[in-house]
Amino acid sequence: MNLYLVAAVIIILIIVIYLQLRTETRKITIINSAGEKISIEVEIADTALKKAKGLMFRQELEQDKGMLFLFNTTDFHSFWMMNTKISLEAIHFSEEGKIVDIVQMDPCNTNKCKQYVPKVKSKYVLEVNQGFSKRNNVAINDSLVLDFE
Repeated sequence: MNLYLVAAVIIILIIVIYLQLRTETRKITIINSAGEKISIEVEIADTALKKAKGLMFRQELEQDKGMLFLFNTTDFHSFWMMNTKISLEAIHFSEEGKIVDIVQMDPCNTNKCKQYVPKVKSKYVLEVNQGFSKRNNVAINDSLVLDFE
């Protein structure tokens, strides 16, 4: 095979992977039952590659930051914590933007990581630091505002 062709294919693959992993950030708002607005800067996970990588290998996550997973369908979207070093909370939202479940997830450093499955189907999932919901009085039925700021 021509060396130039191989080099071109490798460069194209690197560009495609880079574009798939490049993170877009947005501000979102959760409105709790007290009517308080909690703003969070989130990375958007909207491709299979971004969803698979999630927050792996991060050493820390700031308190007002997270990752928002956007799914095409409403389902029991499960998560695992392989290579994730931060204790996280997965806040599951319905298509209408209501919180339907909050799942506490712990780091996993083995090959047999626990699957964290919500009790209710969801369309969007927000990963934040564990304890976020408690600190911000966020609970089931609170709302996510998705018109990105």
